Order: sequence, then C-alpha cells, then structure tokens
Amino acid sequence: MRVIMVDDSAVNRKYYRMLLEETHGKDLDFCEASSARQGLELCRTAAPDCVLLDYKLPDMSGLDFLTRLAKSSPTEDPDFAVVILTGLASEHSAVAALKAGAQDYLVKDRVTAESLSLAVDKATGKVSLIRALRAERDRLAGSLAEKEVLLKEVHHRVKNNLQVIVSLLRLQGEVIHDGRLATALRESQNRVESMALIHEQLYETADLGEVDLSQHATMLGHKLFHSYGVDPARITLRLQMEALPLAVDQAIPVGLILNELISNALKHAFPGDRIGSMTVAGTRDQHKVVLNVTDDGIGLPKQINATRPKSLGLEIVNILTRQLKGTFEAIRENGTRFRVTFPAK
Repeated sequence: MRVIMVDDSAVNRKYYRMLLEETHGKDLDFCEASSARQGLELCRTAAPDCVLLDYKLPDMSGLDFLTRLAKSSPTEDPDFAVVILTGLASEHSAVAALKAGAQDYLVKDRVTAESLSLAVDKATGKVSLIRALRAERDRLAGSLAEKEVLLKEVHHRVKNNLQVIVSLLRLQGEVIHDGRLATALRESQNRVESMALIHEQLYETADLGEVDLSQHATMLGHKLFHSYGVDPARITLRLQMEALPLAVDQAIPVGLILNELISNALKHAFPGDRIGSMTVAGTRDQHKVVLNVTDDGIGLPKQINATRPKSLGLEIVNILTRQLKGTFEAIRENGTRFRVTFPAK
C-alpha cells in the first residue's frame, strides 16, 4: 500500500504515518510532501494507492489540488484514491471535497488508527470498483457494437434474399401469358419488396429497433408507381406523414397494409386515362397511430364490403389490422378513404 501524505505540518505527517503503520505494518510505503506542488509532482511520479490531503495548504487549497489532479489525468477514471483531512467539521467542506473528486473526508481531531485505516481502505476500494465498473461498461459497449454489426448484416442478407425472391417472381411473370396469373405474381412481388424495404431501412439506419414510417411510405409509394407504370403527371401522389417511428414487429405489417391500399387505388380508382390524386397521411393521436390512404377516383363500389371482402388485397389488410389490434374502415366520400388505426407502442 503506497500512501502519499500532503501536509505542511511535519508533526501531522509523522503522526499519520504511525497510525497507518499500526494497521498496515511492513506493507505500508509512506511518502511525504510538505506543499501542494510537491504533492502533485509525487502523485505523477510515485503512482500512489491513496493520497491523504490537507484541506488547507500554504500554496493552494485542497479543492484546487483536486482540480489540478483531475486535469492532469489522461482518463475519466481516478488514478488513485484521495482522503481529505481537515481541522474543521464542516458539512459544506465535505460535500465540496467529494464533488471535487475525493473519495472520503476525515476531521483531524477525530482520527484514530482504525478510522484512518478504514477510510484509506474504503477509498481505495471505491476507486477499484469505479475502474471495474468502467471496464465492464466498455466491455459491454464493445460487445453491443459487435452485435449491432452482426444484426445489420442479418438485415442486409434478409433484404438480399427477399430481392432474389422478387427477381424470381419477375422472371416467372415474364414467361407467363395468362394475364390474371401474371398480375397475381406482380402483386406478390410488390408484397415481398415491401418487406425488403423494411430490412433495407434497418440496415441503413443507426437505430436497429425502429423504422421511420414516413420514410418507408415515401419509398414504397414511388416503387409502386414505377411497378404499375403510372404516369406521375396523371396521378399525383401526396405524402402527409409526420415522423412515425415504429418497432419492427409493427413496421412490417403496416408496410404491407400500405402496399395493398396504394396498389388497390392504382389498379381500380383511376380507370382509363382518368386524372386524379392520392394522399397517404399518417399521424400519432395520443396513444394511437392513424393512417389514411385517400384517392379522388371513381370510388369504392357499393357492393364491396371492405371489412368482409372477397378480394385478397383487402383481406390481407383486415388480417394485418387485427394482428396490430387495430381497426380498419372504408369511407366513401369524393372517392375513397381507407383508414387504419392501431395502438402505438
């Protein structure tokens, strides 16, 4: 145990050496400094386990001493323990010393061999614990960083595999001459691409647990317009999405829902060369997310029940809405508005 005592009183230094020798015996390596500057130099060169520091020194205060120690340390971890010694039993002084970096505080006229040894052992133990905790924090941070890299790689590979499926569906559709079957393959291709977009966003973002639905809706809308060969000058796409971060387990079904509703409008709302617009809007209302896909097309036929549909697309929307524990409704007004509401996590 190497202890440096910084005190301008030779009597005090001798007394504290004797007290520590009673408990530490031959294991004690006791160094002395009669001034703050000499003490600072010893701290830099002697590598102590603990410093016994007088609160009032002739060339600077104990608080100034602690401040200089902190500035000279290359790391945020304390290099050694510091126990402040003072002749004043002041709670304010004790708090100031602890805030400045001391590990303990003793009043000189109450010091015994037992209390001094206990304070030194406790202070050095506290420093060891701080170092151990910081080391564990750094280890966990490194482990987390490695796992994030691996998880990003997983999302990247899933996205690539889904893109392979999309390519296979596209190739299969090109050699099929049955129009209905080719349409079904293209719709399946769009659904797979919607899921691939989620994994692409997760790969590119810093947060691996959430997807920004606003960004996803923008990317998805443009991809669907391109997939169906829609002229943006004929059908205008408006996006009114506020920032909506969603957990992955919600983002994938919501992405598929948007895929079905946007595709449905592109296929049925604007027959022939009809000109119009589509709006995709999303807001968070207290603890709920509200999505609206609205078009000013020919409107949803009265014979179609959106909640009990015969079409696969609307059936998928209903299934996924139930999975989200939400509600789905179709509103017939100046075209069609589909609204999906679900609890936000």
